[in-house]
Amino acid sequence: MPKEFPIIYLYKMKFYNNDLLFMRYYMLYPIVFILFYLGCNKTQSKKPNETVEVSEEIKKITPKDIESFRFDDYALSDDSKKALENWQKYQELNEQIEYIKKADFSFFNGEKKVLKTFINDFKTEMPDSIKTAPILSRITALETMIFKLNSMLKLDNFDKNEQFSAVKELLIAMSNLNLQINKKFELEANLVEKNNTIE
Repeated sequence: MPKEFPIIYLYKMKFYNNDLLFMRYYMLYPIVFILFYLGCNKTQSKKPNETVEVSEEIKKITPKDIESFRFDDYALSDDSKKALENWQKYQELNEQIEYIKKADFSFFNGEKKVLKTFINDFKTEMPDSIKTAPILSRITALETMIFKLNSMLKLDNFDKNEQFSAVKELLIAMSNLNLQINKKFELEANLVEKNNTIE
């Protein structure tokens, strides 16, 4: 019995020392895990923010994008300008179209009710001298493009290409309206000239 006692004692001491050693390292495991988790979490949180910033920049239409778009941009002739100088809503719309060319969409990105009121006033205030079928059809096309652009700018699920396409369509619609107005006054000027020649 006395011979076995030291052996059992040593055997128990060996396990006890291993337990102490294990407990000492066991306390480090959670600390290491927490530090590793926090380190990974920080690097992961940076990446989505960077991606969002980059994708926001990519999503925005820039003045360079609009400059790259080539189309026949008709301005009003002198006769047309004289005839429309009192049409305030046309002047406002023309000003907003110039802002679009600088990639400022604040007017077209507003509330739909405001745009509807503007379009109604635009059509109501239109001078009688230009109320012809071709010009009215161009105004209807322009109205459609204004509301289309408004919808695309207000919703996030449209990508940059779709929004840019809507911008192009609006610029073309405005240019076509100007062309049609110019044609009307050019035709009238030609008729007056022709009548004077006949007389």
